[in-house]
Amino acid sequence: MAEWSGRPAYLQVADDLRADIIKGRLTPGSQLPSYGALMEHYGVSITVVRSAIRELRTQSLVRTHQGKGVFVSDPLPATLQTDTRSPPAGTDERAEKLEEDMAALRETVALLQAQLVNLYEMTGNSYPPEAVHAGGWHKRAAEGRA
Repeated sequence: MAEWSGRPAYLQVADDLRADIIKGRLTPGSQLPSYGALMEHYGVSITVVRSAIRELRTQSLVRTHQGKGVFVSDPLPATLQTDTRSPPAGTDERAEKLEEDMAALRETVALLQAQLVNLYEMTGNSYPPEAVHAGGWHKRAAEGRA
């Protein structure tokens, strides 16, 4: 991975692979590099690679075949199918701006989450609060006991 962005490494790897699929560098039906090759390329652990592949699998972008590897879905989900019409003028610039805005928002969210975790730690509480895990907070709030 390049620099730490505050975004989990597996999501950064998944984002990069997703971009390769969307841009056609990885075509439907093609095999992704091996886990070992992905680990070496991104400088991450097997756990990060597995989590990234799982992320792509939940989005129906890839399929895994035990003992054979990971393959780009064929066909791709309808939301990713390429459109043969020419994009409107300025689309690339707008898309680039949106990508920059999304990256900035992800960074801000990561910073805010880190601050929230630090605040919980300073007060001696775990994050997220146990009541949220147990589904108890909103239940108690609805009963007027929060």
